[in-house]
Amino acid sequence: MNYFRWFAHFISESFQNIRSNLATSLITIATIAISLAICGLFLGFFINLNNILSSIGKRIQVVAYLKDDLPQDTILNIRKEIAGMPEVEDSEYLSKEKAFSIFKEELKGQKGILDGLGINPFPASLEIRVKGLFRNPQGVKGLTSRLKMIGGIEDVQYGQEWVERFFVFIKFVEGFALIIGSFLLVATVFIVSNTIKLKLYARREEIEILGLIGATNIFIKAPFFIEGMLEGFLGSSISIGLLYLGRYFLMLNTPSAFAQLVDLPIFTIYFTVGLIAGGVVLGILGSSISLKKLEIR
Repeated sequence: MNYFRWFAHFISESFQNIRSNLATSLITIATIAISLAICGLFLGFFINLNNILSSIGKRIQVVAYLKDDLPQDTILNIRKEIAGMPEVEDSEYLSKEKAFSIFKEELKGQKGILDGLGINPFPASLEIRVKGLFRNPQGVKGLTSRLKMIGGIEDVQYGQEWVERFFVFIKFVEGFALIIGSFLLVATVFIVSNTIKLKLYARREEIEILGLIGATNIFIKAPFFIEGMLEGFLGSSISIGLLYLGRYFLMLNTPSAFAQLVDLPIFTIYFTVGLIAGGVVLGILGSSISLKKLEIR
């Protein structure tokens, strides 16, 4: 019961501190809101970009061209052998006739250039989709090497240059996101902690008096930590509102081709809860750093 009474006292004291120092509290809440909105904007952009790159990565496939006039039993055995490979997600058989038909459809109004072509020049093939774990240059190369050893397969292609450039770009994006994300995180903590520190400096005499009259460390610090939590919660809630508004205006003025990139994932519960939790942690962390700088231990 004593613990409950102390906790109720700390909560009451925190609200009283916010009311008594409304201007500095509002500045702190606004700082947290803007900082988290910027971080949330960057995080949402990165999540969407990563989703787009993942969807492109799913299109990576290896094409195994079969020798002409293979019996159906042989083709079936080849497909079974390929299906048993750990790198393979699934495969689709494309007959010579189907390949030629697709080519003619793609020509559209230029079908006349095929006039006089006596034979079908296209080989039958297997379009092989690669599992996510192996969608990298090493995994695709390993699969290609194994496919070339199967009898009945004449050639294997997968667009080596495109795959290598794609994964170099992914590594660049991940590295860039790590650097910028770390910078934003450090900058946010620095700005928020210094904003809270300014508020604590304004109340330094009050804190010193509490220490002089024998107040315990917990008694002095607890209201400030709870105050930081409350300000962090309010700031993160405002940041979510800012992101909603930002998303609305961005979607109004963004071409449809780029809509997926700017459509922030703020409708997912994890994103929203994550921002709120981040705001609370930011408030506590800022209060902790500021209290240490004021030499309150």
